This record gives sequence, C-alpha cells and structure tokens, in this order.
Amino acid sequence: MTNPFLMTIIIMVVTAVAVVIALVWLVRTHLKLKHDYLILANIVHGHNNDIADLCTAVLTADGRIAATDKQIGALCAKIADNQHNEPSTHPYSLVIQKVRSGASVSELMQNSGLSQDEAALLIRLHGSKES
Repeated sequence: MTNPFLMTIIIMVVTAVAVVIALVWLVRTHLKLKHDYLILANIVHGHNNDIADLCTAVLTADGRIAATDKQIGALCAKIADNQHNEPSTHPYSLVIQKVRSGASVSELMQNSGLSQDEAALLIRLHGSKES
C-alpha cells in the first residue's frame, strides 16, 4: 500500500488546487458583480437627475398655471363688473340697445345721427338673429 504521508500530501495538494480554483472563480464573480453594480449605479443616478428635472419643470408649470389662474380670475371679475354697470362708456352702447330693441335703419339715422351704412352694419351685428 501507499504511504500515509504521501496520501496526506496528495489530499492537501488536491484541496489546495480546489481552493485556488474556487478563489479564482470568486474573484472573477466579484469583479463582474462590481462592474454590473457600477453600471446600475450610473443608471439610477441618471434616473434621479431626470426626476429632479421633472420636479423642477412641474414647479415652473405650477407657477405659470397659478399666475394664469390669477389673471383669469381678475378678468372674470372685470367682465362681471362691466356687465353689471348699466351705463356703458362705449360710444355706440345706446345705439346698440336701440338696435336690440328693434329700431330700424331710418330710426337710427334720424335719432343717432348715423349714416345709412353705419346703421345697417349695427343692425347686422347686434340685431335679432331671426331677421
């Protein structure tokens, strides 16, 4: 039979070779995982920048919407005030009221001092839609 000392050395050499192979495999796997981690970290960093940019854009848009909403509210209030004011400052407001009441071209010419073309235009623009 073989010498027990020789058998122990063979077992130790086989074990050492197995440990070296396992170590090489672990180092390669570690380097591959490290490389994959760096790629994923860069992707996540890019997504974080994109999200930050989107948040900035949303805040800017929100500010613009708020300003526009304020302007619309002011214009609505102004329109409501103008609708409630009976005497209008528009020079043709009385003539337009007469047209809406059914005044004819000749009445407008006599009472308001308009030319025939002006009276006809006002009747077309502001007269009843039925005629």
